[in-house]
Amino acid sequence: MQYKVFTHLMPWDIDYALLMLNQLKKSSYYLTGEDKIKLDIKLNLSSYIIDWENSKLPKEFFINKFSQLLKIIDGVYDHRFTVYQGDKIYGHLDSQKEVIDKETDFYIGLCPDMYFSEHLLALMIESSKQINNKYFILTPEISKLWDVTWDELTASEWSHVNHKDWNKVDVFDIRSKMKTKDQSITLDNANKIKFAGWFDMWNKAFYEELVPLHNNWHGYGPWDWYSMMVAEFAQVKGADVQQYILRGQTIFEYSVGPLVTGGFSSYYKDFLKLRDIPNQRKTFESNMKEYINIGLKHLQEKNII
Repeated sequence: MQYKVFTHLMPWDIDYALLMLNQLKKSSYYLTGEDKIKLDIKLNLSSYIIDWENSKLPKEFFINKFSQLLKIIDGVYDHRFTVYQGDKIYGHLDSQKEVIDKETDFYIGLCPDMYFSEHLLALMIESSKQINNKYFILTPEISKLWDVTWDELTASEWSHVNHKDWNKVDVFDIRSKMKTKDQSITLDNANKIKFAGWFDMWNKAFYEELVPLHNNWHGYGPWDWYSMMVAEFAQVKGADVQQYILRGQTIFEYSVGPLVTGGFSSYYKDFLKLRDIPNQRKTFESNMKEYINIGLKHLQEKNII
């Protein structure tokens, strides 16, 4: 089977990318070698977003730095590293469409600022082989988040945290608990579809057929929220859709706890001149009803519902 791990980087993600690549290198020691794994990494240096002429750091700084970081995984993973340097609106929606190919059986979306254990990738891959649904999502557990809608994904070790204190948790406390406490690894059915693309796996049919990205989508937008609504509708209508939770493996953002005030991103932004552009999330959400209707029509045309 072929698995593609993809990530979209903004220039201020560059230090998180180092942490991500370190964990991916460690992860390689737990893989069996039976499956093909490819990394697809996009560095977004769009001049639509950043005024490079008036920035204190040039594009070349980020390109050269990340090229050096890639040496960590050279010879370990088959990988494609590309840089967008155009002047059009560009973002994760574009990169998510570009990762699609005929060979990939499973897609894994990875945010660069997420902590994950070196065991997670191998466990995700092995877990995927136990799932027979036509359309599925597989997610690890998380620490407590800001409201009850995330509670089903919350690891039991962090269920005591108040929702209002979600960003006070230290990622290294999460790591320590996973290292020092016996973790029972189980694969549980989720009662509802809930994910954020932090380190989630979608099988090919889910990603390409059930909730494909629209051709006219560009830049940034909550594809996860859109996908959850369309997938849940399909599930209610009888489509073979299921989300699974990999218990015993907790992921979470580095930019909480001691790094909550800025993390590893703010100091780069101080050296970059960001353009005053429309809020891409608000623009996407303002069209959500139209997008949902198109998604449901797609399900009908493909005889999925």
